[in-house]
Amino acid sequence: MKSIGYKAFLTAIAAGAAYEAYEHAVLARRSYTVSVPEALAGLKLLLLSDLHCNPFVCNNKHILAKIEAEKPDVILLAGDMFSKYGKPENERVPFFLISLTKIAPVIACLGNHEQVLKQQFPDQYALFHARLSRFGVYLLENETLTLMLHGKKVTFCGFSIDLKYYFLKRKRAHLSAAELSKLPRFDTDRTILLAHHPDYFDEYCKLSPLVVSGHVHGGIMNLPFFGGVLSPQLYKPPYSHGCYKKEGATLVVSSGAGSHSIPVRFFNRIEYCIIHTIPREKE
Repeated sequence: MKSIGYKAFLTAIAAGAAYEAYEHAVLARRSYTVSVPEALAGLKLLLLSDLHCNPFVCNNKHILAKIEAEKPDVILLAGDMFSKYGKPENERVPFFLISLTKIAPVIACLGNHEQVLKQQFPDQYALFHARLSRFGVYLLENETLTLMLHGKKVTFCGFSIDLKYYFLKRKRAHLSAAELSKLPRFDTDRTILLAHHPDYFDEYCKLSPLVVSGHVHGGIMNLPFFGGVLSPQLYKPPYSHGCYKKEGATLVVSSGAGSHSIPVRFFNRIEYCIIHTIPREKE
Protein backbone atom coordinates (compact mmCIF):
# COMPACT_ATOMS: atom_id res chain seq x y z
CA MET A 1 0.00 0.00 0.00
CA LYS A 2 2.85 2.37 0.82
CA SER A 3 4.36 1.64 -2.60
CA ILE A 4 1.05 2.48 -4.32
CA GLY A 5 0.75 5.73 -2.40
CA TYR A 6 4.34 6.70 -3.25
CA LYS A 7 3.77 5.99 -6.93
CA ALA A 8 0.54 8.01 -6.90
CA PHE A 9 2.41 10.90 -5.29
CA LEU A 10 5.17 10.78 -7.91
CA THR A 11 2.56 10.55 -10.69
CA ALA A 12 0.78 13.61 -9.32
CA ILE A 13 4.06 15.55 -9.17
CA ALA A 14 4.92 14.56 -12.75
CA ALA A 15 1.43 15.48 -13.99
CA GLY A 16 1.63 18.85 -12.23
CA ALA A 17 5.03 19.58 -13.74
CA ALA A 18 3.78 18.63 -17.22
CA TYR A 19 0.72 20.84 -16.81
CA GLU A 20 2.84 23.82 -15.70
CA ALA A 21 5.17 23.30 -18.67
CA TYR A 22 2.13 23.35 -20.97
CA GLU A 23 0.80 26.59 -19.41
CA HIS A 24 4.18 28.29 -19.89
CA ALA A 25 4.99 26.96 -23.36
CA VAL A 26 1.81 26.86 -25.47
CA LEU A 27 0.65 30.31 -26.52
CA ALA A 28 -3.13 30.84 -26.42
CA ARG A 29 -5.04 33.26 -28.64
CA ARG A 30 -7.60 35.63 -27.08
CA SER A 31 -9.81 37.84 -29.22
CA TYR A 32 -11.73 40.97 -28.20
CA THR A 33 -13.97 43.36 -30.12
CA VAL A 34 -13.82 46.85 -28.65
CA SER A 35 -15.98 49.88 -29.44
CA VAL A 36 -14.02 53.11 -29.85
CA PRO A 37 -14.42 56.59 -31.37
CA GLU A 38 -14.54 56.63 -35.18
CA ALA A 39 -10.91 57.86 -35.36
CA LEU A 40 -9.71 54.53 -33.88
CA ALA A 41 -12.19 52.18 -35.57
CA GLY A 42 -11.32 49.53 -38.12
CA LEU A 43 -8.02 48.41 -36.60
CA LYS A 44 -6.68 44.95 -35.86
CA LEU A 45 -4.18 45.13 -33.01
CA LEU A 46 -2.06 42.32 -31.63
CA LEU A 47 -1.11 42.64 -27.95
CA LEU A 48 1.81 40.92 -26.21
CA SER A 49 3.02 41.59 -22.69
CA ASP A 50 5.33 40.18 -20.02
CA LEU A 51 7.49 38.10 -22.31
CA HIS A 52 10.24 37.93 -19.67
CA CYS A 53 12.70 36.33 -22.10
CA ASN A 54 10.48 33.22 -22.32
CA PRO A 55 12.58 30.71 -24.33
CA PHE A 56 9.42 28.98 -25.57
CA VAL A 57 8.38 32.19 -27.35
CA CYS A 58 11.53 34.11 -28.28
CA ASN A 59 12.54 33.35 -31.86
CA ASN A 60 10.05 30.50 -32.06
CA LYS A 61 9.39 30.22 -35.79
CA HIS A 62 5.97 28.65 -35.25
CA ILE A 63 4.85 31.53 -33.03
CA LEU A 64 6.20 34.10 -35.48
CA ALA A 65 4.29 32.35 -38.26
CA LYS A 66 1.14 32.37 -36.11
CA ILE A 67 1.47 36.11 -35.47
CA GLU A 68 2.19 36.80 -39.15
CA ALA A 69 -0.93 34.88 -40.16
CA GLU A 70 -3.03 37.25 -38.03
CA LYS A 71 -2.05 40.16 -40.34
CA PRO A 72 -2.28 42.80 -37.56
CA ASP A 73 -2.12 46.50 -38.37
CA VAL A 74 0.10 47.09 -35.33
CA ILE A 75 1.79 44.92 -32.70
CA LEU A 76 1.59 46.39 -29.19
CA LEU A 77 3.99 45.37 -26.42
CA ALA A 78 2.69 46.28 -22.96
CA GLY A 79 6.01 46.07 -21.12
CA ASP A 80 8.27 43.58 -19.32
CA MET A 81 9.80 42.09 -22.41
CA PHE A 82 13.13 41.89 -20.56
CA SER A 83 14.40 40.70 -17.20
CA LYS A 84 15.44 43.43 -14.78
CA TYR A 85 18.52 41.57 -13.65
CA GLY A 86 20.70 42.18 -16.67
CA LYS A 87 20.97 38.47 -17.43
CA PRO A 88 22.31 37.03 -20.70
CA GLU A 89 18.79 35.74 -21.48
CA ASN A 90 17.87 39.31 -22.34
CA GLU A 91 19.75 38.81 -25.59
CA ARG A 92 16.88 36.64 -26.85
CA VAL A 93 14.47 39.55 -26.76
CA PRO A 94 15.80 41.98 -29.39
CA PHE A 95 15.96 39.24 -32.03
CA PHE A 96 12.32 38.32 -31.38
CA LEU A 97 11.11 41.93 -31.40
CA ILE A 98 13.06 42.74 -34.55
CA SER A 99 11.47 39.70 -36.21
CA LEU A 100 8.06 41.14 -35.31
CA THR A 101 8.85 44.36 -37.19
CA LYS A 102 8.81 42.35 -40.43
CA ILE A 103 5.13 41.64 -39.76
CA ALA A 104 3.78 45.03 -38.64
CA PRO A 105 4.87 48.22 -36.84
CA VAL A 106 5.88 47.35 -33.27
CA ILE A 107 5.10 49.82 -30.47
CA ALA A 108 6.11 49.20 -26.86
CA CYS A 109 5.87 50.85 -23.48
CA LEU A 110 8.21 50.26 -20.56
CA GLY A 111 7.29 47.83 -17.81
CA ASN A 112 8.77 47.85 -14.34
CA HIS A 113 11.49 45.42 -15.45
CA GLU A 114 12.66 47.73 -18.22
CA GLN A 115 12.62 50.63 -15.77
CA VAL A 116 14.72 48.73 -13.22
CA LEU A 117 17.02 47.57 -16.01
CA LYS A 118 17.45 51.19 -17.03
CA GLN A 119 18.34 52.20 -13.46
CA GLN A 120 20.64 49.30 -12.55
CA PHE A 121 22.22 48.53 -15.93
CA PRO A 122 22.03 51.80 -17.88
CA ASP A 123 24.63 50.76 -20.44
CA GLN A 124 22.82 47.51 -21.21
CA TYR A 125 19.48 49.30 -21.41
CA ALA A 126 20.93 51.97 -23.72
CA LEU A 127 22.25 49.25 -26.01
CA PHE A 128 18.85 47.51 -26.12
CA HIS A 129 17.07 50.79 -26.80
CA ALA A 130 19.49 51.68 -29.61
CA ARG A 131 19.18 48.25 -31.23
CA LEU A 132 15.39 48.25 -31.08
CA SER A 133 15.14 51.80 -32.40
CA ARG A 134 17.54 51.01 -35.24
CA PHE A 135 15.34 48.17 -36.46
CA GLY A 136 12.01 49.95 -36.05
CA VAL A 137 10.71 49.00 -32.60
CA TYR A 138 9.14 52.15 -31.13
CA LEU A 139 9.81 52.15 -27.38
CA LEU A 140 7.68 54.95 -25.92
CA GLU A 141 8.54 56.38 -22.51
CA ASN A 142 5.96 59.07 -21.79
CA GLU A 143 6.01 59.80 -25.50
CA THR A 144 3.58 59.61 -28.40
CA LEU A 145 3.87 58.23 -31.90
CA THR A 146 1.40 58.88 -34.73
CA LEU A 147 0.96 56.46 -37.62
CA MET A 148 -1.25 56.55 -40.72
CA LEU A 149 -3.45 53.43 -40.58
CA HIS A 150 -6.23 52.87 -43.10
CA GLY A 151 -6.08 56.53 -44.03
CA LYS A 152 -6.42 57.75 -40.42
CA LYS A 153 -3.93 59.34 -38.07
CA VAL A 154 -3.73 57.09 -35.00
CA THR A 155 -1.65 58.11 -31.99
CA PHE A 156 -0.04 55.71 -29.53
CA CYS A 157 1.23 56.81 -26.12
CA GLY A 158 3.46 54.84 -23.75
CA PHE A 159 3.01 55.70 -20.07
CA SER A 160 5.85 54.93 -17.62
CA ILE A 161 4.64 55.43 -14.07
CA ASP A 162 7.13 55.88 -11.24
CA LEU A 163 8.57 52.64 -9.87
CA LYS A 164 7.22 53.45 -6.41
CA TYR A 165 3.76 52.45 -7.62
CA TYR A 166 5.06 48.94 -8.35
CA PHE A 167 6.64 48.56 -4.91
CA LEU A 168 3.46 49.23 -2.95
CA LYS A 169 2.46 46.02 -1.16
CA ARG A 170 -1.05 45.03 -0.13
CA LYS A 171 -2.47 48.42 -1.07
CA ARG A 172 -3.25 50.56 -4.06
CA ALA A 173 -2.82 54.29 -4.60
CA HIS A 174 -4.08 56.90 -7.03
CA LEU A 175 -1.68 58.38 -9.54
CA SER A 176 -0.74 61.88 -8.49
CA ALA A 177 -1.31 64.93 -10.65
CA ALA A 178 2.47 65.24 -10.97
CA GLU A 179 2.65 61.69 -12.30
CA LEU A 180 -0.05 62.33 -14.87
CA SER A 181 1.64 65.56 -15.93
CA LYS A 182 4.57 63.53 -17.29
CA LEU A 183 2.44 62.67 -20.31
CA PRO A 184 2.54 64.87 -23.39
CA ARG A 185 -0.67 66.40 -24.67
CA PHE A 186 -2.61 64.40 -27.22
CA ASP A 187 -6.05 64.05 -28.77
CA THR A 188 -7.85 61.62 -26.48
CA ASP A 189 -10.30 60.31 -29.10
CA ARG A 190 -7.56 59.18 -31.47
CA THR A 191 -5.01 57.87 -28.95
CA ILE A 192 -4.35 54.32 -27.74
CA LEU A 193 -2.59 54.20 -24.38
CA LEU A 194 0.01 51.56 -23.49
CA ALA A 195 0.36 51.40 -19.70
CA HIS A 196 2.02 48.35 -18.15
CA HIS A 197 0.33 48.47 -14.72
CA PRO A 198 -3.45 47.94 -15.06
CA ASP A 199 -4.46 48.92 -11.51
CA TYR A 200 -4.72 52.60 -12.43
CA PHE A 201 -7.55 52.29 -14.93
CA ASP A 202 -9.48 54.92 -12.92
CA GLU A 203 -6.94 57.43 -14.21
CA TYR A 204 -6.25 55.85 -17.60
CA CYS A 205 -9.93 55.90 -18.63
CA LYS A 206 -9.83 59.70 -18.65
CA LEU A 207 -6.82 59.70 -20.98
CA SER A 208 -7.78 57.29 -23.76
CA PRO A 209 -10.76 55.25 -25.00
CA LEU A 210 -8.52 52.18 -25.37
CA VAL A 211 -5.82 51.12 -22.91
CA VAL A 212 -3.63 47.99 -23.04
CA SER A 213 -1.79 46.57 -20.02
CA GLY A 214 -0.15 43.47 -18.58
CA HIS A 215 1.98 43.16 -15.41
CA VAL A 216 -0.17 40.86 -13.24
CA HIS A 217 0.38 37.67 -15.29
CA GLY A 218 -3.32 36.88 -15.27
CA GLY A 219 -3.38 36.84 -11.48
CA ILE A 220 -1.10 33.75 -11.41
CA MET A 221 -4.06 31.41 -10.88
CA ASN A 222 -7.33 31.98 -12.73
CA LEU A 223 -10.17 30.46 -10.71
CA PRO A 224 -13.80 30.13 -11.89
CA PHE A 225 -16.08 32.93 -10.59
CA PHE A 226 -13.06 34.50 -8.84
CA GLY A 227 -10.64 35.42 -11.59
CA GLY A 228 -6.99 36.18 -10.99
CA VAL A 229 -5.85 35.43 -7.46
CA LEU A 230 -2.63 37.33 -6.88
CA SER A 231 -0.81 40.39 -8.20
CA PRO A 232 2.88 41.25 -7.73
CA GLN A 233 1.64 43.70 -5.08
CA LEU A 234 0.26 40.74 -3.07
CA TYR A 235 -3.46 41.44 -3.36
CA LYS A 236 -6.21 40.24 -5.69
CA PRO A 237 -5.77 42.33 -8.84
CA PRO A 238 -8.84 44.37 -9.80
CA TYR A 239 -7.93 43.87 -13.47
CA SER A 240 -6.17 40.54 -14.02
CA HIS A 241 -6.89 39.59 -17.62
CA GLY A 242 -9.49 40.24 -20.29
CA CYS A 243 -11.61 43.24 -21.21
CA TYR A 244 -12.88 45.89 -18.75
CA LYS A 245 -14.98 49.03 -19.31
CA LYS A 246 -15.23 52.28 -17.38
CA GLU A 247 -16.55 55.72 -18.31
CA GLY A 248 -16.63 54.94 -22.01
CA ALA A 249 -13.10 53.54 -22.09
CA THR A 250 -11.92 49.95 -22.47
CA LEU A 251 -8.95 48.29 -20.79
CA VAL A 252 -7.53 45.10 -22.30
CA VAL A 253 -5.19 43.23 -19.94
CA SER A 254 -3.01 40.43 -21.27
CA SER A 255 -2.10 37.47 -19.06
CA GLY A 256 1.37 37.72 -20.55
CA ALA A 257 3.66 35.49 -22.57
CA GLY A 258 6.09 34.54 -19.82
CA SER A 259 6.64 34.40 -16.07
CA HIS A 260 8.93 35.82 -13.46
CA SER A 261 9.52 35.29 -9.73
CA ILE A 262 6.38 33.15 -9.25
CA PRO A 263 6.65 30.52 -12.03
CA VAL A 264 3.09 29.25 -11.59
CA ARG A 265 0.16 29.43 -14.00
CA PHE A 266 -3.09 27.67 -13.15
CA PHE A 267 -5.83 27.75 -15.83
CA ASN A 268 -3.80 30.70 -17.08
CA ARG A 269 -1.84 29.94 -20.23
CA ILE A 270 0.58 32.37 -21.80
CA GLU A 271 -1.21 34.28 -24.52
CA TYR A 272 -1.40 36.94 -27.17
CA CYS A 273 -4.50 39.08 -27.67
CA ILE A 274 -6.21 40.21 -30.86
CA ILE A 275 -8.16 43.46 -30.52
CA HIS A 276 -10.64 44.45 -33.23
CA THR A 277 -11.86 48.05 -32.97
CA ILE A 278 -15.34 49.02 -34.17
CA PRO A 279 -17.21 52.38 -34.10
CA ARG A 280 -19.20 52.92 -30.93
CA GLU A 281 -22.53 53.22 -32.74
CA LYS A 282 -22.05 49.68 -34.14
CA GLU A 283 -21.49 48.09 -30.71
